[in-house]
Amino acid sequence: VFEPGRELYTADAVITDMKGVFLVIQVADCQAVMLYDPTRQVIANVHSGWRGSIENIVGKCVGKMGDEFGCAPSDILAAISPSLGPCCSEFVNYEQEIPDHLWSYKDPDRPYFDFWQMTRDQLQAAGVTPDHIANMDICTRCNTDRFYSYRGEKTTGRFACVIAMKE
Repeated sequence: VFEPGRELYTADAVITDMKGVFLVIQVADCQAVMLYDPTRQVIANVHSGWRGSIENIVGKCVGKMGDEFGCAPSDILAAISPSLGPCCSEFVNYEQEIPDHLWSYKDPDRPYFDFWQMTRDQLQAAGVTPDHIANMDICTRCNTDRFYSYRGEKTTGRFACVIAMKE
């Protein structure tokens, strides 16, 4: 609820254990990674663009869920939204933009990166089990009839990814 004079925050990840609160992430080509711990009743929604991916924002969020709410990573369920797929995630200047330790996610023949796999690996490295990770495997650029894609359309638009727990 907006209150005049109240400080507003901007963040790429939000976490709560409050039921009836909707956590919304707006994306176009970036990933929204939704996390749920059914044991501790905690949810999170993470905006993971390429910068967030190279900074391991999803792994940090899993860690914060543990630190602040006592979540065990092995209990967490994760879902990766439609986003730019490895078929379309071209980074011409990747040598300046993406740290070389992440170049293993680059297509060997083209400057395209598999951020879906990077996110799965980061979640697993944080302790989320592979069978608890779901990826929609839908590329936004390849599906501009269903999703906004700046890369595909060169116009700004967004769709929302929402997670909440019933009261």
